[in-house]
Amino acid sequence: MQRWYCVHTKPRAEAQALEHLRRQGFECLLPRLQRTLLRSGRRQTVVEALFPRYLFLRADAEATSLAPVRSTKGAVGLVRTAGLPATVPDEFIERLQADANADGLITLPERRLLPGERVAITDGPLAGLQGIYTQAQGEQRALVLLEILGGVQSVALPNYVLEPVGPAQAA
Repeated sequence: MQRWYCVHTKPRAEAQALEHLRRQGFECLLPRLQRTLLRSGRRQTVVEALFPRYLFLRADAEATSLAPVRSTKGAVGLVRTAGLPATVPDEFIERLQADANADGLITLPERRLLPGERVAITDGPLAGLQGIYTQAQGEQRALVLLEILGGVQSVALPNYVLEPVGPAQAA
């Protein structure tokens, strides 16, 4: 009976383990996310594992030995519980597959900020500060109220440096 198992990989070696497991004939799934980061002042899109250091493998453990997994390049071994390889529910894998495109890439819907929502600034010269989102300023910028320079200032910031942290606090 075919079941899904979880493979523990070496750090940042999910793709390497995936490639070598597939070469051995295993059906595998490596769900990945696409995110946008700010690096050196430039916006950059990166693709990373949804579950860092893990991927999923489907096999019939009674018909196929799972022992080669632990010696596969990039893999550490199967996740185990009580000494036995832990199985992953089919429903969980089906949900991941339904959310992913043909390349296994999951794109999260863009979340819209609401006026009055508390936001943290994640990058740039104001990184680490928190403020209150007031409104969009075009498609790529937003106005945020910040307590700086001895008072409350309205500052225009790129949307991608804003992360919601909760509702506005009463003054």
